[in-house]
Amino acid sequence: MPGTGAVELTGVRFGFGPVPIFEGADLSVRPGTLAVVTGPNGSGKSTLLKLLLGLLEPAAGTIRVLGEPAGRATALRRIGYAPQGAGGASVLPISVSEVVAAGVTPRKRFLQPFGRLDWRLVNEALDAVGLGDLSRECVFELSGGQQQRAVLARALVGDPELLLLDEPTTGIDRAFRPRLLAELRRRADAGATVIVVSHDPEDFHEIVDRVLALEDGKIGDISHQEFHEVTGR
Repeated sequence: MPGTGAVELTGVRFGFGPVPIFEGADLSVRPGTLAVVTGPNGSGKSTLLKLLLGLLEPAAGTIRVLGEPAGRATALRRIGYAPQGAGGASVLPISVSEVVAAGVTPRKRFLQPFGRLDWRLVNEALDAVGLGDLSRECVFELSGGQQQRAVLARALVGDPELLLLDEPTTGIDRAFRPRLLAELRRRADAGATVIVVSHDPEDFHEIVDRVLALEDGKIGDISHQEFHEVTGR
């Protein structure tokens, strides 16, 4: 019988070729949780998010997201995702607001035009990442950190029930990071589930509910004290 978590992994096995990344991995994350995922390089941090999105399929086990099998369209419309390195420079003549609007499109009916509410959601997401005054700028004219913030706004737009963020603070100046962290905490407090992959997890030390450590093919919790010792804070 399916669990009540926003994310449920049971006995998941996955690997590229003969080497397993996950071997019998289990995980349950309740709605309204803010979790950071840590682990050494190659432990499967980004792979975990791709499994939750249905971009990869496990060799064994089950994955359910928001009560549905991973990858199902009705679940994907309720997810905001920011992939790693998505803030790279672009040569497309596309505005910042158009990038963010792409996060609204999957939740609309086929060929349904954008309305005032849709653009209001876009503007709110831009304000949340401090790009409201740059909405009309071309993305390729922004700095790398500003482009990353535009991608984060695309993930945040429309208050998705589940946020999957892969290295969201990479390239973002430290002066802005507290504002981003406060926004993620606010989303979780409002009921969204937020799962963040980070190679720099000390950024999240003060705000997370859970720290998920990936090692030897398993997913386990470590305590805040262990987290404090690992990050040196």
